[in-house]
Amino acid sequence: MTDAVTKAPNALSSIEAVLPPLNFYVAADRQLRYASAGWIRTGFSMPSGADSSGYMLRASSSGRHYAIREATVPIEGRSVRIGVAEDDEQTVQNVHRLLWVLLLTVPGILLISFAGGYFLAGRLLSPVDEMARNAKAISADRLSQRLRVGRQQDEFDRLARVFNETFDRLEGSFDKMRRFSADASHELRTPLAVIRTIGENVLKGPCDVARYEDAVGSILEEAVRMTRLLEGLLTLTRAESEQQPLQLAPAKLSELSKDVVDCLRVLAEEKEQTLVFRERSELNVMLDKPTFEQALINLVANAIQYTPVQGEIEVRVLQSVEGGALVEVEDNGPGVASEHRERIFERFYRIDQARSRTTGGSGLGLAIARWAIELNGGTLEFEPREDNGSIFRITLPDRSVVHDALAPPKQAF
Repeated sequence: MTDAVTKAPNALSSIEAVLPPLNFYVAADRQLRYASAGWIRTGFSMPSGADSSGYMLRASSSGRHYAIREATVPIEGRSVRIGVAEDDEQTVQNVHRLLWVLLLTVPGILLISFAGGYFLAGRLLSPVDEMARNAKAISADRLSQRLRVGRQQDEFDRLARVFNETFDRLEGSFDKMRRFSADASHELRTPLAVIRTIGENVLKGPCDVARYEDAVGSILEEAVRMTRLLEGLLTLTRAESEQQPLQLAPAKLSELSKDVVDCLRVLAEEKEQTLVFRERSELNVMLDKPTFEQALINLVANAIQYTPVQGEIEVRVLQSVEGGALVEVEDNGPGVASEHRERIFERFYRIDQARSRTTGGSGLGLAIARWAIELNGGTLEFEPREDNGSIFRITLPDRSVVHDALAPPKQAF
């Protein structure tokens, strides 16, 4: 080992002559055995403290940076310390340049990114902003306006379409409210004007008991008409607010319908009309008796009112093909023209305004009847006869028909 170490400097010198850029040293027994000219120029001590498991980057006295690696190697039973320094100045300079590039370009990139993101967000959300402006401009007086729907069929177009459908429903509701208010005001204004006119005429004339009695009778007739109108309005108001209590109970449909016919028979006799009840099927049904009776009374009274003197009215109870229950009110009156059939169930709608006022109608009977039947889960339809006349058909679904009339009543809902 002593000879190897003694001969090592000469061998290492020959290696350095062939590879002059190498910077290294060799030490044994804590004594420097050889140091290359490059290592001496670095000015690093021996050893420099670099670990054999990796590189240590250090700056020399000249300011250049070297990557140093040192390791202990056993040779012939003895430990020899070897260190190598590699010039890494170019790498350090490249890293510094990269840092400067990042410091100079990253803020600009972020600024451009924020500006571009703001611009793109504005472009993407501009339809929402336009939609908000247009929606804000729509008020109760301008419900006919709608949001613009594009051709892209994207999410914004679907949202605008949903808003437009909502505005359509709101406009329909507002129109109904306006018509309701106008019609109610008109209906109430007429009897009030009549009462006022009668009172003024009586006060201007002589004091005559007969005249006073006649005036009071006329005022009472108008008061009765107003009472019926207000009761109808109250019923429809409860219907729209869903405050009408419903108590389902088993009932014999034929017996219930016959009671209504017998109750109104006196009105038909006054006009010399023939009012007939026919039972074609005995059915037990679950329904709310007060509301159903009100609907049937309105239908029969309507038939009596518009059927001429000596006319014929027939009320039938039968079972439908699907297993449900049917109640039909048929008359041979003037019927309903085709242009009026779609609106006869609207409140305050009259085919003949003058004739309806003469007979005392308010235009609420059929509207209340349809609401009452629908409340019981059925439907009310109008069908014209082949000749003059009308058929109003109440249809109760098969689930309303029960086989045991004594079945326990259902709970209210």
